[in-house]
Amino acid sequence: MKTHNQIGVYVPISAVFPDVQGDIVTFRSLLSELSRTDTLFWCARLNLVVSANNAKVDSIEAQQLGLNQFFTSREIETINDFAKNHGGTQRIKIFFRGQLLELFRWVALFCIDHQGDGTTYEDPEIRRKFAQAALIASDVWANRIFKNKFSLNGGIEVARKRALGPNRKSVEAISQAPELTQSLGRGWALFKDYLPKYYHSFDADFLSLTGISVEQYFVCFSAMVTSFTDPRVNDGIFDIKKIQKHSHYGDVFCKYLKLESQGVDELKQVLWDTNDHTISQYEDAPIDYYRPLREKPILRTDDGRGIIFDPIFYGEKASIGPLFHILKSPKCRPNEAFSAFGQAFEEYILEILCRMFASPGLLVNRFSKNVKALDSGGDSIEIDAILNDVFEVVLFEIKSGFIPENAALCDDYKTLLQFIQERYSITKSKEGSKLKGVGQLARAITSLATKKWTGNGDEFRAVKLIYPVLVVHDTFLTSPVYGNFFASEFATHLKPDSTLPSGIFMKGDIKIAPVIVMSIDDLENLETSIEHFGFRDLLADYSDSCPDRVMSLHDFIAFSARYRDTIYHNRRLASSGIEILDKCGEAVFGKKLDD
Repeated sequence: MKTHNQIGVYVPISAVFPDVQGDIVTFRSLLSELSRTDTLFWCARLNLVVSANNAKVDSIEAQQLGLNQFFTSREIETINDFAKNHGGTQRIKIFFRGQLLELFRWVALFCIDHQGDGTTYEDPEIRRKFAQAALIASDVWANRIFKNKFSLNGGIEVARKRALGPNRKSVEAISQAPELTQSLGRGWALFKDYLPKYYHSFDADFLSLTGISVEQYFVCFSAMVTSFTDPRVNDGIFDIKKIQKHSHYGDVFCKYLKLESQGVDELKQVLWDTNDHTISQYEDAPIDYYRPLREKPILRTDDGRGIIFDPIFYGEKASIGPLFHILKSPKCRPNEAFSAFGQAFEEYILEILCRMFASPGLLVNRFSKNVKALDSGGDSIEIDAILNDVFEVVLFEIKSGFIPENAALCDDYKTLLQFIQERYSITKSKEGSKLKGVGQLARAITSLATKKWTGNGDEFRAVKLIYPVLVVHDTFLTSPVYGNFFASEFATHLKPDSTLPSGIFMKGDIKIAPVIVMSIDDLENLETSIEHFGFRDLLADYSDSCPDRVMSLHDFIAFSARYRDTIYHNRRLASSGIEILDKCGEAVFGKKLDD
């Protein structure tokens, strides 16, 4: 398992160019010297290098491309000195995803195409101005994300809640794209095998809306991602006209690219929706600009060039893209579509858990799913899955909620808290309150601890320790401190009798671990990896090492000497991914891609 340090130090403009100011007037002046399309393509190329999932290229090598292209030898020495004083070269980020997306949107606003666009970066002075603009963009990004949100005003608990938004955006800013076969395998399985069970007309509606089938969508995705997202093979730039003239798949590619790409001239409108003269300070910029980039992550030009400008947004398309396309249909009811996806996601997760904890040959099945009951007090019990090992029990709740961009970046941190609570804890309305996620786990555990319910067959009578696990689709909920927030929400619902020095809760005579947040990526990898260690051992070790849940389970695994080298990609997902890759190979390339 390749691990990545989620803590990075960006290089500010003052560290390399002390005479260059970081104000918007200087920024705009620098950008006016750069040709728009050339600059957008360089942003995309650098982003591909630093964000692509490539086990053969480490972070230092990825940074080296940008250093060699845009900085002089003296400036590189200055950066190296900065690195020595700030944790070493592994921690330093000269170029990173958050910075490049920030620069991307300001280029769309302030730049125009210059004469000779396509070759303007052959001029060393232009490359120098790009380097300066990029470092200013780092400062702009940091000021927009962090502001004063890491203040300790109000105490540590308030500070942790205030940090949820910037922590999430920080992790997003330096993340790498998902592993190809894993994201492909999941997406293909979800939309081929699971979603049609709950959204019966999905395939027909998708074809009617887009002009291509779901399978054709994934074939096109596979062809693009295998051909144009490996910086070791090419620079990521492709000829759209040539792709559209493909002998067998040209018409399909044409429709696909219409769905997933946007022109250079469109960017300013979709990102800003304003005249540039109204932008006189950085604070005038809209905060929630990712959505237009997420919706169409391929950039195209009038002369037929194209590039995937963000491999992470593009990778997300595999597991969620078709759903968001169908939401654009006037016939689609969004709440019903999201509900159907949630049900499909839940079944997908439950089948993984069934395979992990199957107990063939045993008289008693230790794993049960979709558990529903009434306790002796008349309260309903609904738990997605339970793993019963007599004295220890693991309870699972599965949620596929989405956090909107503007909530994560809102100046008022309580806005984000409300969105998280509504999707993962409790929903409040005029009709009353409804427990979700950690709330459901707490209610079921309360019934177990008070002996109001001991299982539909009294199978939990001997339980002494419970591990509650929340499985989520949103992988960025494993950012630092999120686990602590969910643990706090869980404790509020649970109302434990006491808390042991170890952080374990007591209710009645039962010990209860703080809730554990597990992403879909983590669970998929664990399906194969628990051949090498015990699942409950992992939960116990994590609880012992991280009782406050400030560090996520994902990060605990990544930095644990015991577990990090025994985490393997999911074999079943790899098989599903290879299935669609083979379809792509036969349809587009005339052979299987592994031939």
